[in-house]
Amino acid sequence: MTGAPRLPLASVMVPRRNFEGLFEHALRPSGGFAQALRDVGYEPETAPEYLPLEVWRAALAVARRHACPGLPGEEANRVLGRHYVEGFAQTLVGRIFASAAPLLGVERCLSRLPTYLRAGREDMKLVLEVVRAREWRATVVDADPLPDFVAGVVEQVLRLTRVLPRVDVVECASHAYALRIRWDEA
Repeated sequence: MTGAPRLPLASVMVPRRNFEGLFEHALRPSGGFAQALRDVGYEPETAPEYLPLEVWRAALAVARRHACPGLPGEEANRVLGRHYVEGFAQTLVGRIFASAAPLLGVERCLSRLPTYLRAGREDMKLVLEVVRAREWRATVVDADPLPDFVAGVVEQVLRLTRVLPRVDVVECASHAYALRIRWDEA
């Protein structure tokens, strides 16, 4: 991957359901946490269907401070990615997916990751390749990457299939990154 310039973020929008999954279902902010989210532009009661990527990123920064105090940024992002999936699993669609995941198995869930990712952010692109048994590589193109957040999402999705996942960020560039995805049977 090369160090190409960042892509423009102006038109990138994030669905309200991403905010709802993480904040309303998983983290359940109150007090100063809830106020800090309102201060950066996320008002749960009046949020439009889509919010700018900048609001999503600012809300994640607020969540790192309030839900993951003391953790380094990458580790906090990974924890938030896991919480994101936990919150999604509490929605109607998420409950269906979470119950089906063990039946689908790891590889079928992995093969659906590009679709899942695009449901959360239409501007992102994920390409998967099988490296060997129980090891895949994901290359993600993202205008404003948070590789550890996505690594946490992938880990938590795979946990739903009842395996022990390990997801490592192996390459980073200004608008892309690669993940090494491995797992052991639980």
